[in-house]
Amino acid sequence: MTPHQQPPVYAFRHWLVLLLFTLGLAALSMRAVNLQVLDNDYLQAQGDARYLRVVRTPPARGVIMDRYGEPLAVSTPVDSIWAHPPTLLEKGHSWQRLGKLLGISPAAIQQHGRENKDREFAYLKRHLPPETAKQVMAVKIPGVDLIREYRRYYPAGPVTAHVLGFTNIDDTGQEGIELAYDEDLTGRAGKTRVLKDRVGHIVERVDLIAPVVDGRDLRIS
Repeated sequence: MTPHQQPPVYAFRHWLVLLLFTLGLAALSMRAVNLQVLDNDYLQAQGDARYLRVVRTPPARGVIMDRYGEPLAVSTPVDSIWAHPPTLLEKGHSWQRLGKLLGISPAAIQQHGRENKDREFAYLKRHLPPETAKQVMAVKIPGVDLIREYRRYYPAGPVTAHVLGFTNIDDTGQEGIELAYDEDLTGRAGKTRVLKDRVGHIVERVDLIAPVVDGRDLRIS
């Protein structure tokens, strides 16, 4: 064996390393082709399933009026605070500040997040005064946002309560005329397909599935 010739064992190792490198490169190439070409539709569907969502736009409940057209029951828009529980749990330093604005203890916020940790949406507090909602959003806490809802008001108060009945926190009729004519008063929620980021915030409205239809007004005698 001359000085320039490699021992058989080293030559074998050289070709073995070269073979393994070639096989690894081929495997990576096949995987890339599989992901980019063969499984492209599947991966796109999986991505859409995680970030494309259909959100509801609540309708305004119809007004109940007396025979002279004076309102007896009116729904007004209000803001509610919701959170993305996984993100809220990560931002423990914000619980004190958020709790102070909402009148909720930091321990209660933590417990609420743990109970809903597998969900993407959970109410923190509903039907807030506009000023309070603005203060919460001004703090810019990650994973916390507003949602528009409606709250029922009765200008005549208890005078007509026995006839009109009442609605629950979701503005659904529970008693009296509110219940008897609930289907007409409720209307139909709109549906919009949106693109959300990982903390549940809407970053783009993709298309309108169904327009919102407000409830019909009702005049009683």
